[in-house]
Amino acid sequence: MTKDLVKAEEYAIMNPETNVADVIKLNLGGEALSISDLDHIKTPLGGTTLWNLPSIDGDESMKEFNAIIIHSQLQRTYWEDSFTGKGTPPDCFSNDAVIGIGKPGGECASCQWNEFGTSKSGRGKACATKRVMFLIRPQSMLPIMLRVPVGSLKNSRKYLAALASGNQKVYSVITRFSLEKTSNKDGIEFSRVLFSRVSAVDDITAVEAYADTMKPYLEQAAQKVDLGKPSD
Repeated sequence: MTKDLVKAEEYAIMNPETNVADVIKLNLGGEALSISDLDHIKTPLGGTTLWNLPSIDGDESMKEFNAIIIHSQLQRTYWEDSFTGKGTPPDCFSNDAVIGIGKPGGECASCQWNEFGTSKSGRGKACATKRVMFLIRPQSMLPIMLRVPVGSLKNSRKYLAALASGNQKVYSVITRFSLEKTSNKDGIEFSRVLFSRVSAVDDITAVEAYADTMKPYLEQAAQKVDLGKPSD
């Protein structure tokens, strides 16, 4: 892990002449930024250790990539009946993983469906938890979205907690995203996301201003994220 600072000119959002809020307002004509307006990074299936990253010139395959985490949000979804994949909204949804809205609703920490062993398989939780991350790559002015799957939640939490322990805001560092092949108790292989700190940024003021500007847009966009089928 290098301790070299990332120079301001390496990331477009650090340009002091850039006002992303004005650009969004001008280009979208006052419409809110939608989750569909952003590129998405999908965690590959089957233990694949290559990312498929969207770019203006088409998708690129990479073993790892670096980005700044601008916003991170934990969410929960619960379907009373089996998930159908047909766009049926969840019976209960929490955009902050603290208070659920719907049936049963209320505090997530004390909810019966937030207990291991309540899923259909009897192993995981009936209420699915996923983390949504919004990332900035060097030449991009708008974030890309990564949904951290259940099998990678522990890694993401440990990494974010380690940054907090070091008194580092998540957007004050460059984070490296890589993948490892692993398997669950049934021997089914899947890809787990690994997080590591690469370096600090040399202009935290510019990044912080960008993060503060984008936060309301991203919180609103995250409310429209379809978290998909609950999984163990």
